[in-house]
Amino acid sequence: MLSLFKKKQSSQTTPTLFLQQSCCPSISFDKFVKGIDNVHIDVYLSPYFIKLGNQLIYEFVKERSTTKRRFSDKPSKNIIQQLDAFNTSYASMLSEAIYRAKEGKRIDSIQLFQLAVIKFVLDTVRAKINQLLHEYRSATLNENHQKLKLSEHITWIKRNQDNLLYHVNYELFAQMLWVEKSTVGKLRESLLGIAWTIPEKMLSNPILQSPNPHNHEILMKHYVLLSQDIDSCYGFNRLNILIDQLLDEISSICPVQIAPPEKNHTDKNQFRDKENLININFSWKDNPINIDVLFNLQKTQQTLEEAEFPEQQTLIKTQLKIQRKTNKVLEQHLRQAQVILHLLAAYETPRLYKYYATLLKPYLLYQALCNEVDDSDIAVKLQNQLKIRQLRSSDSKSISINELKNTKKRLTKLVRKPGNEILRRFITDFVTYRRDLKSYHLMQKTMKQIHLLSDQADVQLSRSNNTLHEFFSPEEYTKTEESIRCHVIVKADLRGSTTMTDELRRRELNPATHFSRNFFNPIRQLIKIFGAEKVFIEGDAVILSLFEYQNSPEQWLATARACGLAQNMLTVVDKQNEVSRTHNLPELELGIGICYSPEAPKFLYDGDQRIMISPAIGIADRLSSCSWKLRRKYSEQSNLLTHVMVFQQPPDDAFKGEKGMTTFRYNLNGIELDTPAFKKLKNEVALRQIKINLPGDEYSTYFYAGYYPDVEGERQKVVIREGRVKIWQENTNDYPLTDILFYEVVTNKKILYTINKRGF
Repeated sequence: MLSLFKKKQSSQTTPTLFLQQSCCPSISFDKFVKGIDNVHIDVYLSPYFIKLGNQLIYEFVKERSTTKRRFSDKPSKNIIQQLDAFNTSYASMLSEAIYRAKEGKRIDSIQLFQLAVIKFVLDTVRAKINQLLHEYRSATLNENHQKLKLSEHITWIKRNQDNLLYHVNYELFAQMLWVEKSTVGKLRESLLGIAWTIPEKMLSNPILQSPNPHNHEILMKHYVLLSQDIDSCYGFNRLNILIDQLLDEISSICPVQIAPPEKNHTDKNQFRDKENLININFSWKDNPINIDVLFNLQKTQQTLEEAEFPEQQTLIKTQLKIQRKTNKVLEQHLRQAQVILHLLAAYETPRLYKYYATLLKPYLLYQALCNEVDDSDIAVKLQNQLKIRQLRSSDSKSISINELKNTKKRLTKLVRKPGNEILRRFITDFVTYRRDLKSYHLMQKTMKQIHLLSDQADVQLSRSNNTLHEFFSPEEYTKTEESIRCHVIVKADLRGSTTMTDELRRRELNPATHFSRNFFNPIRQLIKIFGAEKVFIEGDAVILSLFEYQNSPEQWLATARACGLAQNMLTVVDKQNEVSRTHNLPELELGIGICYSPEAPKFLYDGDQRIMISPAIGIADRLSSCSWKLRRKYSEQSNLLTHVMVFQQPPDDAFKGEKGMTTFRYNLNGIELDTPAFKKLKNEVALRQIKINLPGDEYSTYFYAGYYPDVEGERQKVVIREGRVKIWQENTNDYPLTDILFYEVVTNKKILYTINKRGF
């Protein structure tokens, strides 16, 4: 609770209630080209998913509409199996959509997919209920012996249609939400840098799953029952104005601080819905957490009892004083508006509805508690329903109108002093309902922009005009000849192998089996895990390639996986050196360079052997090199935190470096990434920037951390250091910095530990 206070810099510390904005993302499809009707955005969902969904929803609706099954019953085994298949198909489509959206970080593409699926589910559930009603009506014309039973079935469906829609939608949305929270959600965070492209509360919104946003049962279950009378003081429109005025007054008379709107709050999420008279403009007044901060006396009192230090107790006591004031204002506003009896009646209605075994409609019970309907009318309706029920069952439970009358008497007394807890509960439920109602209208408005195509002629027309957005599972995309779109080269310069070979032979040991077992075999295993191919592995040269193919966007992670491959190659060498130290053998050293090329490599053939031609090989070779003079200067320094350094010759130095370069580098058990590869990595993975002052440096160093999946789907971490090239000066350790950047894949355990401690 103390985190709710913000201390002002003054002689006295003044507690301030800190209020948060309501989280609403920018959902805009402005970047998408209009489809074949020049109005909507064309979307074509996986035919397999559509077929699976249609079959599942039809059978689910049929099962839920039988009088033998209640809405609370678990689905049958057959339906559960189909729900699992639906779940798997959705997960596969979402994963593929994430992979295809990652290069441009197209969050709107994932939102388009999610809303297209939601639109399909909502439309299909309604369509299948209508289809089932049509089938039953047709059957009554042909099957006389079943006519009565079918007619009763039709009557039941029509009477319970809204609840039937809601419960089927609820089960399907639960499957999609499970996928969103699973490893697919982690994949989206790793590649796009965002956990939820549409907030969880918007996707799980009960109003979105219901055909009627004012459904009484939905209001009772998730919010609070409201009057449907437009002129009622307890109707939504008047309460909406009342609550806004109340919260505005409290924010003006109490010490509160309201967080500024987040960057993703845009005017595009604000529009006027004429039919429902609702402004879609999310603010701090739509966040239920703020209601807790302003009014929850019980929670603050409990915090006070648990506080150990006098300073904490003083602050909390002041907060209690503020909250007593806010609760007093709350009761005054509700009493002046004459809604206290109505809200008390609304909370009693669910209990009475259950007591009367759903024989009486909940809104009728609410009206009776508010004295809007005579008890005698309720008694007549109850008796009529009991007679009908007795014909259907032997339920002899005693149900009387007296329970309603006793409840009314109790509410009359409670109105005089309702207590702050029930009033706080009401404003919390109302604010939550208003927030979800706004989310509902926002998503409905956005879904209206989507045109789900099913006719193949329309699909082909939209596809030929490049206006079609297709969302399939990976295996459903057209399998044309795979063409390479780009590639990455990993060059490892292995040093010390000749010395070790000579030493092993001197001891009459077999160098071939030693290197094969301790180096080459582990490297071959890594090649499989990270999806690489051998270009050249022999002696002290290891050159590997990673390709990206046009029709495999889920594998467009060549640079990230190259970094992971290089890191693991160093781990192999470390383990090899541990063995060498044990047997008093020379140790191996490795320098690795990673280079990205946005083009496909060229190939020559020596018989059946393919030979790769790529300029990236030469660049990677230079990145993996280590200057003899830098190695001599730095190799004995055990406190180095970085394994890669790049120097530039002074302008007046005639020496042009090694291997024809004007720059030369120190790369001892390090991994250097060229600049194009780093830019490619930023497209592949959502990298988070961290600034650290390394020991001995007078400037800050930027690090970039992110996660990516390897070929086997395991989550891997990559950390990159952004270094600056220094100007070499002989006989000194003072090297001026240039503005030229280079990039190192971090393997130093101290730096990785520091970054992990910061939550990355």
